[in-house]
Amino acid sequence: MNRIILIGNGFDLAHGLPTSYRHFMDWYWEQRFLGLPKDSYESSDGLCTLKIFGNKRWGNFVKEYPHLSGKEFLDLIQKGRESRTYELVASPFFLNIIEAIETKGWVDIEYEYYKRLKIYLPNESRKEAKPPKELNKELHTIKELLVEYLIQVQDASLNEYNNIAPEICRIIDDPISIRDISITDYSRNYELREVKRNNSPNRIMFLNFNYTRTADVRSGLASESKIIVNHIHGVLANPDSMIFGYGDELDRDFKSLLETNNNDFLEEVKSVRYLESDCYRNMLDFIETNFYQIYVMGHSCGISDRTLLNTLFEHSNCVSIKPFYYQSNDGKDNYSEIVQNIYRNFSNQKQFRDRVVNKKYCIPLPQSK
Repeated sequence: MNRIILIGNGFDLAHGLPTSYRHFMDWYWEQRFLGLPKDSYESSDGLCTLKIFGNKRWGNFVKEYPHLSGKEFLDLIQKGRESRTYELVASPFFLNIIEAIETKGWVDIEYEYYKRLKIYLPNESRKEAKPPKELNKELHTIKELLVEYLIQVQDASLNEYNNIAPEICRIIDDPISIRDISITDYSRNYELREVKRNNSPNRIMFLNFNYTRTADVRSGLASESKIIVNHIHGVLANPDSMIFGYGDELDRDFKSLLETNNNDFLEEVKSVRYLESDCYRNMLDFIETNFYQIYVMGHSCGISDRTLLNTLFEHSNCVSIKPFYYQSNDGKDNYSEIVQNIYRNFSNQKQFRDRVVNKKYCIPLPQSK
């Protein structure tokens, strides 16, 4: 029996890397502040335009506020809009990202992109689809900025911390527990009952949805030779390999995107981009060869990856899905949120109830920093 470790952003965060989209957006505003043209009253970067009114120029603004953080800069600009001192004009897509960060404290940029993309479909007032060229251009700009930010984070953080946290390593190589396995699958398959006599995973695949190399740094485990690292969404070292878009072919509007017969709508569909490397095929080969258990480590299991996750979760060889949740200092955790997201990736609800390990047998993902 094998094991797949679904590695998402929470895995990097558990190792002390500030890689959330909120961290990225705070950095973005700092760069906008530091990059303001001193002799100008207007600054545009393809995502938003900043204007300053009166006799001031941005050089005077920077002198007045020389040490603003990204969040402080955005707050000041937002307040200045009320007094007509400053103005922020953002595209609808980028404005949705800003508002999500401000209201919820987090954002799924890929999901926000997909929501905006569907607005370009034909509607009551427009018979034909509107090509989403500008929207795609904005997403590419964000991707380029994200690469720049994550490279800085990776170089700074992983030079300090070169190994996967020992607490996480022990979990990755844990024996397979019979109580974690689906009752239905266990009762129907003689091979699964053999787990009692050989309860260590034969092979382990790190299915890494991040772009960083955190999953590549080694632990020194004796079983390290059986670990396969699959960078399913590409790596920072090769930005062209990075998959950053949408992957929800189960959505009821997805067929409408196909029917537009306009490739602009498919430019960032993940299923198409998966064909540019052998990572997806390697994943399919892995899940076809043997029964497997899934460990969810830092992945939200949101619908931006719904097509791939549905393939993993409902495959006949999948016998267990075990979430490792985040627990804050006040004792609150996100187990229910992860499970709700997992639920959305199933079309067979009976399998969902049978394969997802209940909270009693799950633990928080260790935080190394």
